[in-house]
Amino acid sequence: MSLIYYEVLLAIIGCSIIAEKNPKALLSRSGAFSIRPDPGMALILSGVLTLVSGLRYRVGTDFMSYYYWRAADWSSVWRNILSFNEGGFSLLTGLSRMIWNDGQSLILFSAIITVGLYCWTIYRRSSTYLLSMLLYLFLGQWQGSFNGVRQYLAAAILFSGYRFILEKKYLQYSLIVLTASLFHKSAIVMVLPCFLFSRTPDLKQIAFLAFGSIILALSYDTIFRIIGAAKGKTMVLEEGTYRTNDVNPFRILITFIPVLIYIVLCDKEHHTKEQDFYINAIFYNAFAMLASIGSTYLARIGIYTNSLLILGYGSLFQLIRDDKSKRVTVMLVLVIYIIFWIYSVQAGGISSFQFYI
Repeated sequence: MSLIYYEVLLAIIGCSIIAEKNPKALLSRSGAFSIRPDPGMALILSGVLTLVSGLRYRVGTDFMSYYYWRAADWSSVWRNILSFNEGGFSLLTGLSRMIWNDGQSLILFSAIITVGLYCWTIYRRSSTYLLSMLLYLFLGQWQGSFNGVRQYLAAAILFSGYRFILEKKYLQYSLIVLTASLFHKSAIVMVLPCFLFSRTPDLKQIAFLAFGSIILALSYDTIFRIIGAAKGKTMVLEEGTYRTNDVNPFRILITFIPVLIYIVLCDKEHHTKEQDFYINAIFYNAFAMLASIGSTYLARIGIYTNSLLILGYGSLFQLIRDDKSKRVTVMLVLVIYIIFWIYSVQAGGISSFQFYI
């Protein structure tokens, strides 16, 4: 694996520790004060992650497709927006070429939006900044965008707007989903959390999601007929294709680690609304991935749901009352996710790295 990935890891650790050790008081629009990590160091870290992502060259399976991607003309851009044909990405393509008429421009401006939204949301919303930034890297949300530019753009927009579900601002959240869908149509499926994240998490919730995931795993023919109808084309299930290839069980098991932690170690009675929200998100992510175990195509929902763990783990660890158990659990989780991160970089075909300049 290229040295740059380890340098990024060191940058996250160093900048995040300095940021947490030098907190600043911030005044919100409502007039309330909050203590946040040092914004200067957070901005530097965001810049490092953005530049590494945005100035990569030939890193990612679809890199050259995006490098040569052009919007046909401005009338086609507006048609794509009005026809809900991923027009947001067409608009970004046109604007990036106007600002810098080079193939690298789309890669760079996509990175600015994607990494910027992730880093800003983590900075504003995380109670454990260092942990969340490490999870942003280890869960694959940062380097995953090297292989899925449009879908990770959509995921970043969704990540910035999940708080609207917590605040029961469903209209605003619906607008976030629609905006994300302008970059990748699959984002529309993230309307579902509106109906699943509001209840109190319990064993009945786990049983319900487990049953639902089994039903979905047995219904791929129906699911792909619905997807095909939405896309206006026939989607046939054939053995050995992207639609029917099994997901590596390691990827599924990883998503059940926080579920196991909750069942075994966490307080089940004294939750805040925010903790309830993120525990539900943890359940949803695990069982959504379980439902897609037989289709790497459907498993792409993890691009949207895995990001919930970036903030969700903070709430999860707050519910472990014994300090020694908490410390040991945090360390074990980070070790497991470091291994997962290295595996993901290797499996994603991005272990070799080079810069545009």
